[in-house]
Amino acid sequence: MAVAAALFLAACGRAPAATATASPSAPATASNATSTIQPSSATTTLTATPTRASKTSGSPELSTGVLNPLTGLPVAHPKSLGMVPILISVTEFPPSARPQAGLSLAAQVWETSIGEGMSRFLAVYYGDYLAQFQETLQEHPDQPGYGFAVGPIRSGRVGWETIKSFYPGALLVTRYASPEVAAQLTNLITVYDRNPVDVNSAGLTLSELAGLNPPASPSGNRVQLSFSKQAPPGGAAGGSFQLIYNLYDQIQWTYDAGQGKYLRSQDPGDGSGELSPLTDRLTGETLSADNVVVLFAKHTFENAAGTILQIQLLDLDHQQGLLFRNGHRYDIQWSTLRQTFQIQDAEGHPIALKPGNTFFEVVSYRSSWDPESATVRFHSPPLPTPAPTITPSPTDTPTPSITPEEPSETPVPSPVPKPSATRTPTATNTPEP
Repeated sequence: MAVAAALFLAACGRAPAATATASPSAPATASNATSTIQPSSATTTLTATPTRASKTSGSPELSTGVLNPLTGLPVAHPKSLGMVPILISVTEFPPSARPQAGLSLAAQVWETSIGEGMSRFLAVYYGDYLAQFQETLQEHPDQPGYGFAVGPIRSGRVGWETIKSFYPGALLVTRYASPEVAAQLTNLITVYDRNPVDVNSAGLTLSELAGLNPPASPSGNRVQLSFSKQAPPGGAAGGSFQLIYNLYDQIQWTYDAGQGKYLRSQDPGDGSGELSPLTDRLTGETLSADNVVVLFAKHTFENAAGTILQIQLLDLDHQQGLLFRNGHRYDIQWSTLRQTFQIQDAEGHPIALKPGNTFFEVVSYRSSWDPESATVRFHSPPLPTPAPTITPSPTDTPTPSITPEEPSETPVPSPVPKPSATRTPTATNTPEP
């Protein structure tokens, strides 16, 4: 059997898992249970000739008439759409993590701020991705570093759980998460470093990716997108735009008419602002997207250190955004009512994306958009104000409960002494120190 077909069967649960030491059970509902994948010391060698599978551009000869709802492209294995997506946390920082592996084969990629001026990717794999990885690695067998199909993988973020809710039952793969974050994540799979002194040494090989065995989807995806090869009417010139998260995190998307895609450039993280192509480690080609969507959303820090950032995406309507496709820019709205993610035009009608992969750039609603310079500038939300510390004031000496009155005249001595009117406070009236 061809390797690509074997990987597809493994993902369907009809073949043993590859090298992953643990795989999650199929949850009917979200679970806080976690699984772990220990790094394999062996390097996976793939020598069989793969079955040709549809790439992101589609393969007409294998078209089944069944479309991937996340890309609008035909799939060669329709049963793969019955399994839940896999969401993987892929790092952007430190810059030594670049170029990353496998982002070009994701159906969708979400990029969000993680605080402290940095952004991170959440890559969504769904459909024929295993066959696509197999074909890509056959064409580019010499992979540097640890031979990852996807990586480097970094820690989870609370915003990942919000995004994951659009893909019911989806698995979330991260490299650790702080206890307060991990407690908010479900269906979590943890991968470990190959090298404890290399922060970029966590990732997934192709065999480990196939060994995750995603379970059957409980209710399908809640990302309801429209696709059309024909660009919507109207719009403005959208040949390129820049997204500035921070002086050390600057991004530019530029439309290439020859490829019909937006190509990503990025600064080296040194404050120079000099942009160069960001490539995919698997292919050496510039990372590209058929659609780039900017979503403006409320961001809130959960801690005073500014490292736990929540993004409000659920149960909203008439939220603002931008769509870039085919060299055009469109003002859009996005809605997540009933946890169903939809993109609409300014009048609230569905607006079509170009069939292919999509990058979602999620920025705070405090961020600015300047159409003249075609620049989005990320504005970080304020840090939470710590509760005021109340310092107890010194306790005054208690006033006696009975105060003697000044005598109006000299008292007449009495043969029987009368008790003094002044009372000494008892132990029970003594103030606490």
